Order: sequence, then structure tokens, then C-alpha cells
Amino acid sequence: MDQRSFVIVGAGALSREVISWIEHARELGMPATIKGYVADPQHGLLPAHYNVPWLGGFSEHTPASSDEHIMAISNPLFKRPVAEQMLARQAVFGTFIHPSAVVARTARLGRGCVVLPHAMISADAVVEDFVTLNAHTSIGHDSRIGQHSNLSAHVDITGYVQVGEAVFFGSGARVLPKLSVGDNAKVGAGAVVMRSVPANVTVYTAPARRL
Repeated sequence: MDQRSFVIVGAGALSREVISWIEHARELGMPATIKGYVADPQHGLLPAHYNVPWLGGFSEHTPASSDEHIMAISNPLFKRPVAEQMLARQAVFGTFIHPSAVVARTARLGRGCVVLPHAMISADAVVEDFVTLNAHTSIGHDSRIGQHSNLSAHVDITGYVQVGEAVFFGSGARVLPKLSVGDNAKVGAGAVVMRSVPANVTVYTAPARRL
């Protein structure tokens, strides 16, 4: 297997998590190095003890052909413009799947996805570009997750669910079967979605209610 050269995009908490899990995947045998990270200084830089060099801001980074960029920004509204800016600079985005995650043979993942430890993507599910699945999150059979969405840890998307673009799920959120969550919606931590959620709406609690 060829060595993968990762460039982390972002410098927030998710970036630190992704770096940690790439290092863990390397311990488990994944041939990978972390070349550095890209972030604008005004949004903060990684702590020095991560020993990952800063490669410049989003608008000044020059991607190398061998670099595999890994999207590590959790806020969908920030993630989308950064992805577009980096793609315009010819950045190549890879998908990072931690070795402990389980992805069904018939599931489909787009570019720029991040699938962290013990996440599960079931039969015939579709995960579009730049979706993040944090630890222990599950996507049920025949569900679709729209691009740029972020699913925090322990999120449970059950079967036949349709999630729009740039949706944010807080930790422990759950969506019941055959429902939909519209573009740019937010589902709060611990919420249980028992009715479809319109676009641009925030819901929370169990059963989920509008904020």
C-alpha cells in the first residue's frame, strides 16, 4: 500500500482529533504521514505540542500533487467556503476512514469525508462530499447524508433517512426512520427527531422541538 501524505485543513478541536486518530491509525498499520496543516492565523493555530507544521493560510497554501488534504472543520457554514477555496487552488481531498470504522460494501462515500473510530455506514447508504462522522456514529441502510454535513459523536441516523446539505448534528442526536432533515438545519445534542425537520431550522430535546 502506498504511503499517504496528509495535509490537515483546519486548526480547531476537530483538527486535533483527526490528527490523533491518524496517528492511531498509523500505529495500527496504516502507511501515512502528516505533512502539516493549513489554517488562517486569525482563526487560531494548533498548539505546538502537536508537532505538526503550519503550511500557511487557506488563500496562500500551494498544494503539492502528492498531498492528500483532509477536511477537519466541523462547522458546515465554514467548511463549505474553505473547501471551495481549496479546490480552486487545485487541492486534492482524500477520505480518511479509521481502521476501526465499518463501511458496508454497498455504501458510497464522496471525497473529503472523515470517518472516525467505530463509526458505521450501513448497506446502500450514501455519504456525500465533505461529510464528517465522528466516533461511534452510525448511518442506517438506504440513508443519504448531504455534502458538508457534520455528525458529532454517537449520532444515530436510522434507515431511509434523507439529510440535506450543511446539516449539523450534536452529540447523541438520533433521527427515526424515513424522515428528512433539510439543508442548513441544526439538530441539538441528544435530540430525537420524530418528525421531518425543515431547512434552516434548529431543533433540540426529545422529542425534537424548534428552538
